[in-house]
Amino acid sequence: MMARRNPRGVTVDGLDRLARRLRQLEPAIRDAAVKAVRDAAESVREDTRDSVRVDTGRLRNGVQVRVRDARLVAEVGWFDRETYYARFQEFGTKRIPANPALTRAAQVERRKFPRRLTDDVRREIDR
Repeated sequence: MMARRNPRGVTVDGLDRLARRLRQLEPAIRDAAVKAVRDAAESVREDTRDSVRVDTGRLRNGVQVRVRDARLVAEVGWFDRETYYARFQEFGTKRIPANPALTRAAQVERRKFPRRLTDDVRREIDR
C-alpha cells in the first residue's frame, strides 16, 4: 500500500486489498477476543480455587466457568444449590469473617485483561 499526493488530497493505493484483508480478519479477531475472555475466566477460577477456604473441598472444586461466546461474556462462580454457602464465605457473616476469594481473583484479572486481549488479537493478526 502506498500513499501519493495529488491536487485533491491523498490517494491510497491498495485500499481495496486492505479492506478485503480486514474483512478476512474479523472472524479471527473475534476468535481471539473469545479466547481472551475464556482464558481470563479460567484464570479467575484457578485463583479462586487457590484461595477459597477448604473444609470439604466442595467450594474449591465447585467454582465453575460459563462462557457465552456469542456475547463475549464469561461468568465465574458457584452455580449449583449445594454451594449456596459460597456467598457466606465471600462476604462473611456475624461468625465467619469475609474471604472474598472470587472478588480478589476478579480484581487481579481486571488489571491483566487489557494486555491479555491485546496479545491474543495481535497474535491472530500477525499469523
